[in-house]
Amino acid sequence: MAGTIALVGGGECRAPCDEMDRALIELAGGQSARAGIIPTAAARENPRLAAQNGVNHFRRLGASTGAIMIVQRANADSPRFAAQIDDLTLAYLTGGDPVHLLETLRDSVVWLALTALVARGGVLVGSSAGAMILCEQMWALGEGWREGLGAVPRVAIVPHHTTLAARWDTEKMRNALDAGVALVGLDECAGLVSRDGSWRAIGAGEVSVYRDSEIRVYRSGDVVSF
Repeated sequence: MAGTIALVGGGECRAPCDEMDRALIELAGGQSARAGIIPTAAARENPRLAAQNGVNHFRRLGASTGAIMIVQRANADSPRFAAQIDDLTLAYLTGGDPVHLLETLRDSVVWLALTALVARGGVLVGSSAGAMILCEQMWALGEGWREGLGAVPRVAIVPHHTTLAARWDTEKMRNALDAGVALVGLDECAGLVSRDGSWRAIGAGEVSVYRDSEIRVYRSGDVVSF
């Protein structure tokens, strides 16, 4: 069975995310779920704190959870860290710096391990920066669109949508985006989840899909069309 990919708008590992994260834990095996928190995007801030917050949160929700401290490219190229991912049923990429995360994971053995996790039926979650890099294209401030890792084709994400939509100028972003790629805004503690190729909204906030001159808004449980 193909696995699950979830994109979260940010604000991860807080009480408003409980319902969403419980659902992801169920998809990862419920009581037998083994979750790993990967704080790579927070490497230039406080990765240990980001990891510990995630570990505490998922343990509180009932999953066996540990930190996988991939913070630099040498870690991402290490078979030792890739082996830790091989033992997971759920991997969670935290928020932080999307450019650092993208450059750390691209073409690495850890990225191969994460794609293998999904292929064997596991759950791969990206929050904020983590969600951005999983998509076909990723917005880099001061630079524009970059090629993402492509686990989610034909999609690009605006995380923290309610606060960043105006600041990032979504009209400019849409005009610069490759044809055929949908721009999707994710509120904090809101997400998109796919297990069978279709997508549905999940979590406490809204999912906003920019289409032509309109914005279509989806809420938890809605099937989302790009």
